[in-house]
Amino acid sequence: MSDEFLKIATAEINNEISEIQNILNSCKSNLDVSINAAKIQKSTHKIKGLAPMMGKEDLGILAALLDSLLKKIMNGVVANEILESLIIAADEMKKSMTCSDYNLDKIKQKISHLSSALS
Repeated sequence: MSDEFLKIATAEINNEISEIQNILNSCKSNLDVSINAAKIQKSTHKIKGLAPMMGKEDLGILAALLDSLLKKIMNGVVANEILESLIIAADEMKKSMTCSDYNLDKIKQKISHLSSALS
């Protein structure tokens, strides 16, 4: 994997995380998240595909969990605590981009449990 690819991929993922954070900053409730779920999901989908290609497997797994959760919300499933959980997840994603050995296990578990509760 070339340095140029890593540079471009890193910038792209950071842009997608910023986009998620911008959308979430405009949300005041779980209903607002439901309204914006498709926009957020587009970003998680991109991260899900790109992160593993640059060696960020845990970030890819978290993005896949978020992607699945957001698809459930887009299909009309109501989720409590989703706004708070997504804000935390986006913050953790951002931290994982600046720290190579950042542990995402806690937030992956939280999102997984939240998603399972919606099934």
